[in-house]
Amino acid sequence: MLSSNRPPQLKGLLPNTWNKGLQAEPIAAWKLREKTFQMLRWLVTGAVSIALTGCGEKLPDCFVGLKSGGALKPNVITKKPPQVGQQVLIGIDGSGSMLGFAQASGKDVWPRFLQSINQGILLKGSKPVAYRIGAGIAEGPLGASLTQAADPCFFKGCAGFKSVASSLETLWKIQGAPKTLPLRLLVSDLEVNQSDVSSLVSGIQGDLTKGASAGVLGLKAPFTGDVYGVNGKIIYKGNTNRPLFILATGPREQVKSVLNEIKKTMALKGISDTKVSMADPVGLTNTMTAQWISGIPATTAKPGRNILIGNKKYGPAKNPDYQFIELNPGSTGLSVRTSKKWSAGIKRPDFGIADLERLPVTGGQPQAADGMRISNIEISGSNIRVWIDVDQSAATGAYRVLIPAGSMPEQWWVDWDRSQSDTRKLGEKTQGLLLLMTTLRRQIVGSAKVQPEAAMCVALQNQT
Repeated sequence: MLSSNRPPQLKGLLPNTWNKGLQAEPIAAWKLREKTFQMLRWLVTGAVSIALTGCGEKLPDCFVGLKSGGALKPNVITKKPPQVGQQVLIGIDGSGSMLGFAQASGKDVWPRFLQSINQGILLKGSKPVAYRIGAGIAEGPLGASLTQAADPCFFKGCAGFKSVASSLETLWKIQGAPKTLPLRLLVSDLEVNQSDVSSLVSGIQGDLTKGASAGVLGLKAPFTGDVYGVNGKIIYKGNTNRPLFILATGPREQVKSVLNEIKKTMALKGISDTKVSMADPVGLTNTMTAQWISGIPATTAKPGRNILIGNKKYGPAKNPDYQFIELNPGSTGLSVRTSKKWSAGIKRPDFGIADLERLPVTGGQPQAADGMRISNIEISGSNIRVWIDVDQSAATGAYRVLIPAGSMPEQWWVDWDRSQSDTRKLGEKTQGLLLLMTTLRRQIVGSAKVQPEAAMCVALQNQT
């Protein structure tokens, strides 16, 4: 037993060799000995702490095989900025699907919208040149004003106008001034199927290779009449607020400046609630990583646990870019997101914007994530949440959900897009909008070879 005379802070730290004559020692010697024992205690405590926090192995870098660590860089295709022209080429979709804007009962938003385009361009010191687009032909120029498109015959095919079907890519066949990259504005409901998207993006490609960027302005305008789906069938009849867009391509700063000027002009004319965004990632910050994880259902999983892979222990302490989770019997999958706090967004079956892969812990290239699949994705502002189905065959290991550069859509593109499963508010959404804008965005960003918009890594212990 240790002496009861031993100072309280030394109890339990010394062997049975406690000097019972300690009280007889000089005060200076006693203090020196006490200080020595305190130092030993700190060393032991520190060693235990290091052993606990430093345990486990290092998983592969979450960014292995990727560019990482900085802000997303703008797409740069040409060495010199494209030369800006004075003309703005405007193509107005002359197909019958646009008729409802021109004949909206008791409303004059459509004429004011056309006036705003014209005035916004003039205010930026450029010259608007308008065409009627349809059946593979660009009719025009229509003159300096767009007011002809306020006449319902522009879309009905009367009073000198022929009835036409959409051919939106025709705008990009019009030749602009020599040695300049023209600013082009397409006015349309952008109700497009996969074939239309391919044709449109292919038509725009020529300008993209010259350094063009793209942007879109959207609003919901009064509409009376028949709403046509991408298959040409009527999906809604009557009055609604129909999405209407200006899709713009050209020199980036000119696209952004003109769309914002049109938006301000519309606001002065009483047209509000417009959306404007660029189809490139300029202005985004660092690549997003996983910040939260949960099992499905949550009660059958244990997040934040160390896991064993090949008889080696891996833990969160050495792998801060990973979210750790143990799935137990009864689990069907997991959910991972880029934010700890979450505001509800739009959830849908896989958007097709994310890749799921397995990262070998011993080195090598990413592999297929066998036994796992992305089932749902939710977009909330600039954040994303991914649901992953996990079956019993999925191996314990390291996994990554990757959102390539240019793949992350704007929230309002998702909100306004009509999926095939939608049955409500059919006239207030546009099928093909999300597909078109994300395809165009990837086309613009892809050649820039910038890092991904999100790389969410998960360390999974599958015990289902």
